[in-house]
Amino acid sequence: MRFDGDYSLWKEFRKTVRKLDHSNLLAPELSKTFARAAVHKVDSVMSVLNARVPRKHLNVVLLSKAEIKKFIPKRTIDLHGYTRQIDETLATFCAKCILSSVYDILVITGKGQGIVKSATELWLSSHPEFIVGFFRIKDVMGESGSFGVRLRRK
Repeated sequence: MRFDGDYSLWKEFRKTVRKLDHSNLLAPELSKTFARAAVHKVDSVMSVLNARVPRKHLNVVLLSKAEIKKFIPKRTIDLHGYTRQIDETLATFCAKCILSSVYDILVITGKGQGIVKSATELWLSSHPEFIVGFFRIKDVMGESGSFGVRLRRK
């Protein structure tokens, strides 16, 4: 089976393709105050990330039933579709929440095959410098698709 007709059609099409001219595209310039504020925000998040030294003497615990009843998440992060960047994403999100004085967060992993869920649970249990405790949030059917997380204070 040969596809000479398709290849000749492709060669003809390639002759008509031209590079895009980027000279007429206008990129909006950011104001200097906005740029400075953005840099300051990134710097403060990075300072929190760098200041958090591993605390091997602390344990991440499962929250008690009394704490779970009082738990009201202020921020949410959805990890649907994540596979490899969970560590970096969660660390940055936790640092931003700590800077904003938000200590109860909801981490949505989805039910699925459990790859993201197990990676998230491993990260939560192995980072006592960010996490005080966490618990699985179960739905009506008893399945868990998210975690309630309590963060450490500044």
